[in-house]
Amino acid sequence: MTIDDNGIKHTNKQEHNELCSIMSGFMDNGKPKVGIFWYDIANNSLFGVEKTDADKAVFINGKATINKLHKTYWQKQHHRAAAKGDTTSIFYNESNYTMIPRGRIFLDENDGKFSVYVGHWLSESTNGQTVDIEKFREALEDEFNLPDDFEFVVDIHWDLGHGWSEEFLTMEE
Repeated sequence: MTIDDNGIKHTNKQEHNELCSIMSGFMDNGKPKVGIFWYDIANNSLFGVEKTDADKAVFINGKATINKLHKTYWQKQHHRAAAKGDTTSIFYNESNYTMIPRGRIFLDENDGKFSVYVGHWLSESTNGQTVDIEKFREALEDEFNLPDDFEFVVDIHWDLGHGWSEEFLTMEE
């Protein structure tokens, strides 16, 4: 490493190559991922994505996913947007993370298949908009490197307005 007349450090070729080697480890390795996301129906785009390689996820009760909650992620992003005064951010404008379509990707330990858990918004109109399931499927496959045989599972937890805040949320039979 050298220091120029302004006191700024400059790497040499060896240091540069070492940094490149480190950074290459952060590239998408093409492995399937598990994680969480929100979905913008109007633009067919995922956002607020948090993911990890499925083979690094820990199985609990036969399913693996990322160890982050939508609620915690949204709160951090909401506070960050508010602190910055970013009034254009969805995180700023919507304080309730459950009011935006969201989902979670799991890997099943028994059959090795991926499941994308979502709410009834998948097949119902939301604010006058309906999900193009094929485009949504493609967005998930691309973002999470999912095999094309993953399945959608609809569960009340991921319905709009529902979340872990409803301590006694149960399904009626």
